[in-house]
Amino acid sequence: MGGQGLKLGTVPYLNARPLTLALEDLEGVSLRAEPPAQLLPLLESGEIDGALISTFAMFHLLGARYVPGAGIVSRGRVRSIRLFCRKPPEDLKRVGLDNWSLSAANMTRVILKRKWNVSPEFLPVDPVCPPRDDESLDAFLLIGDNALREPQGDFDVVDLGEAWESFTGLPFVYALWVFRRGAGGPDAARLLQRALREGLARLDEIIAGAARDLPCIDEVAARDYLTNCIRYNVGSDEEAGLRRYYEYLAEDGLAPPGWEADRARMGA
Repeated sequence: MGGQGLKLGTVPYLNARPLTLALEDLEGVSLRAEPPAQLLPLLESGEIDGALISTFAMFHLLGARYVPGAGIVSRGRVRSIRLFCRKPPEDLKRVGLDNWSLSAANMTRVILKRKWNVSPEFLPVDPVCPPRDDESLDAFLLIGDNALREPQGDFDVVDLGEAWESFTGLPFVYALWVFRRGAGGPDAARLLQRALREGLARLDEIIAGAARDLPCIDEVAARDYLTNCIRYNVGSDEEAGLRRYYEYLAEDGLAPPGWEADRARMGA
């Protein structure tokens, strides 16, 4: 498996490892890890060709195409998209949103509005120093490894993957391999699909590394997370969930009109 001078971006989270492990040290592939919210500007500027970016960011990238069949998905419990609440969801007035997040932050807006009929004030929070003691916030959102590490304490925790599935009956697609206009192609798509297959075949290696390197995550927790919570196949149900998310965002003025999955899907 070899690259063709590809400059790729990814996120510094455990859930990305099955998609990226086989790309590390691969000749012809440059892999750069950044917080999710920082990847879209890198694509827009042309500093990278493609990235494992949030679906929310993809909707805002003119001419973007995504690799079919491979992404970061949940159907029900996800564990790494968590809303830590001091009050019941229907009573929330001020909510802090992880400022590394795009898809999950806007997923939170959509779910609170439609499932619990609330539209609180949203404020950015630093996920490295979660605002546990800021009583002016009724809740705060954390994503990725920061959410996995954060103890529940006295908070009621809403798993937003679970909330989305209970409300829509559909999976949620958090991230996809997305290429800017004029970059990538069928060979790149096939390479990334093969990388996922190899990464899943090396799951024991990834789990052992997570237990060694990440605080508060042992092998049992890492295996549960990567096998029972996070999914990587993007099929017809997942694309239906993706379209539903886009429709809600567009209705609320959070995404531009005109995005279509069929037109955005990259051939492979």
